[in-house]
This record gives sequence, C-alpha cells and structure tokens, in this order.
Amino acid sequence: MIDHPLVAFDIETIPDPDVGRRIFGFDGDDASVVREMFESRLEKTDGRTGYPQLPHQRVVTIGVAWLEPESGRFKIGTVGGEAMEERSHLEGVFALFRDAATAPRLISWNGSGFDLPVIRYRSMLLGIAAPDFYRTDGELKRNNYQNRYHDMHVDLMDVLSGYGASHRVGLGTLSELVGLPGKSFVEGEVWEHIIAGEEELVREYCKMDVLLTLLLYLNWEVHRGNLETQRLREYVGGIRESLGQESFAGWREIVAKLEGWPAWEG
Repeated sequence: MIDHPLVAFDIETIPDPDVGRRIFGFDGDDASVVREMFESRLEKTDGRTGYPQLPHQRVVTIGVAWLEPESGRFKIGTVGGEAMEERSHLEGVFALFRDAATAPRLISWNGSGFDLPVIRYRSMLLGIAAPDFYRTDGELKRNNYQNRYHDMHVDLMDVLSGYGASHRVGLGTLSELVGLPGKSFVEGEVWEHIIAGEEELVREYCKMDVLLTLLLYLNWEVHRGNLETQRLREYVGGIRESLGQESFAGWREIVAKLEGWPAWEG
C-alpha cells in the first residue's frame, strides 16, 4: 500500500558564475565565466567531468512530479522562477514540507548523492531556513527525510543497487530496460542551454527526469507487492492524460510511447 503522496524530484545545475568570480578569480559575464569554469574543471579532472564540486554548482531548476495514491491525481512542473533565481527554486521545494499532515514521500534518482547535498549547500549559502524538512518529531521520529534507511526519501538508484553493494546504474539505462522512454529534450550540457537562453528546454528535461523516476518507483512498488499491476496501469492512464495537456510539443511523443506501458502480462 502506498500511504503518502509521492513527489519525485530532480535538480539541474550549472557552474555558479558568482563562485567563479569570487573564489576562482575568473572575469567576464556569466556565460564567459561558466564556460571557463567548465573547461578548467575538465582540465583538472583529466576530462572526467567539467562540473565543479557540488557546493560550486548553482541550481537553475527543480522539477517535481506529484501523485496522489488514492485519487490518482497527477501534477508535473517546476518550482521557482527564472533559471538564475536560485533562491526561488530552493524555497519552492522546501514549501512542499510545510504541512506535516500531507508530508510527501520524496522519490529521487541519486538524490542522496547529488540533489539533496547541493540543495543543502546552496541553501546555507543563501541563508534559507527549512526546519520542516528536518523535523524528527511525531510520525517523523521513526521515519523521516534524513535517515538513509528510512523511506520518507527513497533514493531509488541507491536502493536498487543494494545501497552501493552493486554498481549503480543510470536513470536512462533502467528506463530503457523496462520499456520507458529514455532521457530527452536536450542535446548538450545543461549550462550550454542556459547560457544560450534555452531555459524552457532545461525545465522540460528536468520534468522528464522526474516522470521517469516516478514511473520506475511505481514499477518497483509492483515488484515489492505494494501495488497491483492494474492500479499501475490506471496511474499511467491518468499520467498520459495529464501530459497530453502540456504545452511543450515534445511531450506528444512521450505520451505515445507510454501507451500500453507496462507491457508485461498480469
């Protein structure tokens, strides 16, 4: 039985140009500094990554997919304002926890290793208080968002790997395996789209990630015996109907690909 509203979430980040100027001494406009930070990091890591350490990454969007388990009501979107308005993204996601009576179960893909640490670091930078997220009283005493082995936050990548006992796989890899659409909507690095003024693509890309994360979680709940296949199909039907109302044209293909999912018998 699924006993809490489900909220899949995901963040997208870029190298923070303010950090680039203040800490690393780079000069120029945001686009120039971001590019220089990326190239510098690539050189320092021998090409392994161009993204700086987590505290030096700026949150440019946070996507959420919300599912009410009883009614099947589904919503998908992003919190906050324009891409560079980082405070609005962080305050927007913490607003989800203000009502203890409707506290959602958070679902992420690598949220423990990436999304939540970045959110914590950047909130400390901006002086954002989020006491509701850290509550450990009442029902949250025995099951909260902070304890790794509690399930008010399920880092699905971590859980499915046996908490690192096996190699962790990517969101796109598992999605394609089980017949879901792969990650889509962007072709280059997120920061390249942001400095090119293509914020919409980044937002839709982030929403696609949270959709896949939510559907994989529901798949896992069937596997665990907590959800009937027929109920999953009902959820997917409602999700497809909701996605059909999205204004971004790329969702039309996603809606078509979700028809008949899951394909297994039962």
